Amino acid sequence: MATVKDTMDKAARGCSVTPPTSWITATGLSHMEMKDFLAETVEELLERIDWPDPITKDTVIAGTGAETYALPSDFKRLTRDELAVYETTTTRRPGIAVPTNGAWTHLKQIGSAGGDRFYRTSGDEEDGFEISFYQFPATGASITVSYVSRNWLKQASVEGNEWTDATATLLLPARLVEMGVVWRFRRRKGMPFADRLNEYEANLARHANDKRGIKRIDMTGDGAMRSPFDIPVPDFIPPS
Repeated sequence: MATVKDTMDKAARGCSVTPPTSWITATGLSHMEMKDFLAETVEELLERIDWPDPITKDTVIAGTGAETYALPSDFKRLTRDELAVYETTTTRRPGIAVPTNGAWTHLKQIGSAGGDRFYRTSGDEEDGFEISFYQFPATGASITVSYVSRNWLKQASVEGNEWTDATATLLLPARLVEMGVVWRFRRRKGMPFADRLNEYEANLARHANDKRGIKRIDMTGDGAMRSPFDIPVPDFIPPS
């Protein structure tokens, strides 16, 4: 994997800036700006694409009968997938997201028919995130949550989101990170940047398309890909 230092050195040369001896301790204006643009690029990449493992992860919520459960400390957001939350015991139903406080309050007051499991997330990166369910998961219930991690580098074999080690390696594509820093810096300095931005967006679009899964030909005529959840499974399967 590419190191963050090597990637930033390449970005510096693309901006006609001499790389510092140490990026971590560098205090020159151009170097500080490039480190800011590194943070902006990483933030954008984590928001725009559900990257594969180790950035996209699964966590399992063990039901206790409570409504709300803490999510992992590296949680950034749920994956943008209809199966981002699903039951892993009994019915294996996908969860249904509730986007607003009003809808959530109404749901808890009025209730719902059937066995659907509704959920919503709350919190922020400073104080941590939580996920709430309705109906409340009973003791023994298991719910899997797929999420995008805030961690974008690895240093001393530990994943993290703050660059403090000169030997840290990237978990994101190095070329994309480099291009993101370059076009932002060139824009800030009044240098031509449109071609760099277009190259960055084209590369990002290709990555986004590649991460949508294996390409396959659809013969059903509806244009949709089948999911294991399309096939009903009875709530109870008797032993053979």
